[in-house]
Amino acid sequence: MGLTNIQTVIFDFGGTLDSNGIHWRNRFFELICQQIPELAWEQFEHADRKSIADFIADPATPQLNMRHSAEAILAGIDRHLEMTQLDVAQVVDLFCQNAEGYLESSRGFLERLSTTYQLGVISNNFGNTRGWCDEYDLTPFLDTIIDSTVVGIQKPDPQIFQIALTELKASPPTSIYVGDTFIDDVLGAKKAEMHSAWLVGDLDKHCPDPSLVDLELPYLQALTDSLS
Repeated sequence: MGLTNIQTVIFDFGGTLDSNGIHWRNRFFELICQQIPELAWEQFEHADRKSIADFIADPATPQLNMRHSAEAILAGIDRHLEMTQLDVAQVVDLFCQNAEGYLESSRGFLERLSTTYQLGVISNNFGNTRGWCDEYDLTPFLDTIIDSTVVGIQKPDPQIFQIALTELKASPPTSIYVGDTFIDDVLGAKKAEMHSAWLVGDLDKHCPDPSLVDLELPYLQALTDSLS
Protein backbone atom coordinates (compact mmCIF):
# COMPACT_ATOMS: atom_id res chain seq x y z
CA MET A 1 0.00 0.00 0.00
CA GLY A 2 1.33 3.42 -0.90
CA LEU A 3 0.82 6.57 1.13
CA THR A 4 0.35 9.94 -0.51
CA ASN A 5 0.93 13.44 0.86
CA ILE A 6 3.44 12.38 3.52
CA GLN A 7 5.55 15.39 4.49
CA THR A 8 7.05 14.29 7.82
CA VAL A 9 8.81 11.04 8.73
CA ILE A 10 9.72 10.34 12.37
CA PHE A 11 11.77 7.35 13.50
CA ASP A 12 12.36 5.32 16.62
CA PHE A 13 16.08 4.97 17.40
CA GLY A 14 16.97 1.66 19.11
CA GLY A 15 15.96 -1.33 17.02
CA THR A 16 15.04 0.89 14.07
CA LEU A 17 18.00 3.09 13.08
CA ASP A 18 20.62 0.83 14.69
CA SER A 19 19.20 -2.58 13.75
CA ASN A 20 16.80 -4.31 11.40
CA GLY A 21 13.84 -4.36 13.78
CA ILE A 22 15.47 -6.09 16.76
CA HIS A 23 15.30 -4.57 20.26
CA TRP A 24 18.49 -4.08 22.31
CA ARG A 25 17.30 -6.64 24.86
CA ASN A 26 16.88 -9.34 22.22
CA ARG A 27 20.25 -8.54 20.64
CA PHE A 28 21.98 -8.74 24.03
CA PHE A 29 20.32 -12.10 24.73
CA GLU A 30 21.39 -13.55 21.39
CA LEU A 31 25.00 -12.44 21.86
CA ILE A 32 25.20 -13.65 25.47
CA CYS A 33 23.77 -17.04 24.43
CA GLN A 34 26.73 -17.47 22.08
CA GLN A 35 28.85 -17.69 25.24
CA ILE A 36 26.24 -19.21 27.59
CA PRO A 37 23.99 -21.45 25.44
CA GLU A 38 22.11 -22.78 28.45
CA LEU A 39 20.92 -19.32 29.53
CA ALA A 40 17.11 -19.15 29.78
CA TRP A 41 15.24 -16.07 28.56
CA GLU A 42 13.53 -15.64 31.93
CA GLN A 43 16.85 -15.66 33.75
CA PHE A 44 18.33 -13.18 31.30
CA GLU A 45 15.31 -10.87 31.34
CA HIS A 46 15.33 -10.68 35.14
CA ALA A 47 19.02 -9.66 35.10
CA ASP A 48 18.45 -7.22 32.24
CA ARG A 49 15.61 -5.42 34.02
CA LYS A 50 17.69 -5.11 37.20
CA SER A 51 20.60 -3.76 35.17
CA ILE A 52 18.36 -1.20 33.42
CA ALA A 53 17.05 -0.02 36.80
CA ASP A 54 20.64 0.50 37.98
CA PHE A 55 21.49 2.28 34.74
CA ILE A 56 18.55 4.68 34.99
CA ALA A 57 19.45 5.49 38.60
CA ASP A 58 23.00 6.54 37.68
CA PRO A 59 23.14 10.35 37.22
CA ALA A 60 25.97 9.97 34.70
CA THR A 61 23.83 7.93 32.29
CA PRO A 62 22.53 10.79 30.05
CA GLN A 63 26.12 11.74 29.17
CA LEU A 64 27.21 8.26 28.08
CA ASN A 65 27.78 7.48 24.42
CA MET A 66 26.23 4.38 22.90
CA ARG A 67 29.18 2.05 23.45
CA HIS A 68 29.57 3.05 27.10
CA SER A 69 25.81 2.68 27.59
CA ALA A 70 25.87 -0.84 26.16
CA GLU A 71 28.94 -1.62 28.27
CA ALA A 72 27.26 -0.43 31.49
CA ILE A 73 24.04 -2.35 30.82
CA LEU A 74 25.88 -5.55 29.88
CA ALA A 75 28.14 -5.30 32.92
CA GLY A 76 25.00 -4.99 35.03
CA ILE A 77 23.45 -8.03 33.35
CA ASP A 78 26.63 -9.99 34.03
CA ARG A 79 26.57 -8.88 37.66
CA HIS A 80 22.93 -9.85 38.18
CA LEU A 81 23.30 -13.17 36.35
CA GLU A 82 26.03 -14.08 38.86
CA MET A 83 27.84 -16.19 36.28
CA THR A 84 31.57 -16.13 35.69
CA GLN A 85 31.92 -17.14 32.03
CA LEU A 86 30.57 -14.01 30.31
CA ASP A 87 33.13 -11.97 28.37
CA VAL A 88 31.41 -8.57 28.54
CA ALA A 89 33.97 -6.80 26.36
CA GLN A 90 33.45 -9.27 23.53
CA VAL A 91 29.67 -8.88 23.67
CA VAL A 92 30.02 -5.07 23.65
CA ASP A 93 32.33 -5.20 20.63
CA LEU A 94 30.00 -7.46 18.64
CA PHE A 95 26.92 -5.43 19.58
CA CYS A 96 28.52 -2.11 18.64
CA GLN A 97 30.00 -3.38 15.38
CA ASN A 98 26.56 -4.51 14.27
CA ALA A 99 24.81 -1.33 15.45
CA GLU A 100 27.39 0.95 13.86
CA GLY A 101 26.96 -0.78 10.51
CA TYR A 102 23.23 -0.14 10.57
CA LEU A 103 23.71 3.44 11.77
CA GLU A 104 26.05 4.17 8.88
CA SER A 105 23.41 2.87 6.47
CA SER A 106 20.68 4.82 8.26
CA ARG A 107 22.73 8.01 8.02
CA GLY A 108 22.82 7.75 4.23
CA PHE A 109 19.11 6.96 4.16
CA LEU A 110 18.26 9.98 6.33
CA GLU A 111 20.45 12.20 4.17
CA ARG A 112 18.50 11.16 1.07
CA LEU A 113 15.10 11.52 2.77
CA SER A 114 15.96 14.94 4.16
CA THR A 115 15.83 16.46 0.69
CA THR A 116 12.10 15.66 0.49
CA TYR A 117 10.71 15.26 4.03
CA GLN A 118 10.91 16.76 7.49
CA LEU A 119 12.62 14.17 9.69
CA GLY A 120 12.72 13.46 13.39
CA VAL A 121 13.41 10.87 16.09
CA ILE A 122 11.30 9.92 19.10
CA SER A 123 12.92 7.41 21.46
CA ASN A 124 12.13 5.84 24.81
CA ASN A 125 15.68 6.30 26.00
CA PHE A 126 17.86 7.40 28.89
CA GLY A 127 18.36 11.07 28.07
CA ASN A 128 21.13 10.42 25.55
CA THR A 129 19.30 10.17 22.22
CA ARG A 130 20.57 13.51 20.99
CA GLY A 131 24.11 12.60 22.02
CA TRP A 132 23.91 9.32 20.10
CA CYS A 133 22.51 11.10 17.03
CA ASP A 134 25.42 13.56 17.28
CA GLU A 135 27.87 10.69 17.75
CA TYR A 136 26.81 8.95 14.54
CA ASP A 137 26.31 12.16 12.55
CA LEU A 138 22.54 11.76 12.17
CA THR A 139 21.66 15.12 13.72
CA PRO A 140 22.30 17.26 10.59
CA PHE A 141 19.38 15.48 8.89
CA LEU A 142 16.93 15.60 11.81
CA ASP A 143 14.58 18.50 12.48
CA THR A 144 13.67 17.29 15.97
CA ILE A 145 14.99 14.72 18.48
CA ILE A 146 12.68 13.76 21.35
CA ASP A 147 13.91 11.62 24.26
CA SER A 148 11.38 10.24 26.74
CA THR A 149 13.64 10.92 29.74
CA VAL A 150 14.14 14.54 28.69
CA VAL A 151 10.43 15.29 28.16
CA GLY A 152 9.14 13.01 30.95
CA ILE A 153 6.70 11.13 28.68
CA GLN A 154 7.13 7.67 27.16
CA LYS A 155 5.73 6.03 24.07
CA PRO A 156 3.00 4.90 23.48
CA ASP A 157 1.58 8.03 25.16
CA PRO A 158 0.38 10.16 22.22
CA GLN A 159 1.66 13.30 23.95
CA ILE A 160 5.27 12.46 23.12
CA PHE A 161 4.35 12.22 19.44
CA GLN A 162 2.46 15.51 19.69
CA ILE A 163 5.56 17.23 21.11
CA ALA A 164 7.47 16.27 17.97
CA LEU A 165 4.64 17.24 15.64
CA THR A 166 4.31 20.62 17.36
CA GLU A 167 8.04 21.30 17.03
CA LEU A 168 7.85 20.43 13.35
CA LYS A 169 4.57 22.29 12.78
CA ALA A 170 3.39 19.04 11.20
CA SER A 171 -0.10 17.55 11.03
CA PRO A 172 -0.73 13.88 11.91
CA PRO A 173 -2.41 13.00 8.57
CA THR A 174 0.74 13.99 6.65
CA SER A 175 3.13 12.32 9.12
CA ILE A 176 4.34 8.75 9.53
CA TYR A 177 6.17 7.12 12.44
CA VAL A 178 8.58 4.24 11.84
CA GLY A 179 9.44 1.83 14.64
CA ASP A 180 10.13 -1.80 15.48
CA THR A 181 7.71 -2.43 18.36
CA PHE A 182 3.96 -2.78 18.05
CA ILE A 183 2.85 -1.28 21.37
CA ASP A 184 5.26 1.65 21.67
CA ASP A 185 5.58 2.53 18.01
CA VAL A 186 2.58 1.36 16.00
CA LEU A 187 -0.05 1.81 18.70
CA GLY A 188 1.53 5.06 19.90
CA ALA A 189 1.55 6.53 16.39
CA LYS A 190 -2.05 5.59 15.76
CA LYS A 191 -3.12 7.09 19.10
CA ALA A 192 -1.51 10.30 17.88
CA GLU A 193 -3.48 9.92 14.60
CA MET A 194 -0.30 9.47 12.57
CA HIS A 195 0.39 6.83 9.95
CA SER A 196 2.41 3.86 11.19
CA ALA A 197 5.25 1.86 9.64
CA TRP A 198 6.27 -1.30 11.50
CA LEU A 199 9.85 -2.48 10.95
CA VAL A 200 9.58 -6.25 11.33
CA GLY A 201 12.86 -7.11 9.61
CA ASP A 202 13.37 -10.84 9.19
CA LEU A 203 11.40 -11.70 12.32
CA ASP A 204 7.99 -13.33 12.55
CA LYS A 205 6.52 -10.73 14.89
CA HIS A 206 3.06 -11.24 16.36
CA CYS A 207 0.67 -8.48 15.29
CA PRO A 208 -2.18 -7.91 17.78
CA ASP A 209 -4.12 -5.71 15.34
CA PRO A 210 -3.10 -5.59 11.65
CA SER A 211 -5.60 -2.78 11.02
CA LEU A 212 -3.26 -0.40 12.89
CA VAL A 213 -0.26 -1.10 10.65
CA ASP A 214 -0.22 1.12 7.57
CA LEU A 215 3.11 -0.24 6.32
CA GLU A 216 5.06 -3.36 7.25
CA LEU A 217 8.74 -3.07 6.41
CA PRO A 218 11.22 -5.94 5.88
CA TYR A 219 14.05 -3.38 6.09
CA LEU A 220 14.20 0.35 6.77
CA GLN A 221 14.95 1.55 3.24
CA ALA A 222 11.80 -0.20 1.94
CA LEU A 223 9.92 2.80 3.36
CA THR A 224 10.59 4.84 0.22
CA ASP A 225 8.85 2.23 -1.94
CA SER A 226 5.57 3.16 -0.25
CA LEU A 227 5.86 6.93 -0.03
CA SER A 228 4.83 9.06 -2.97
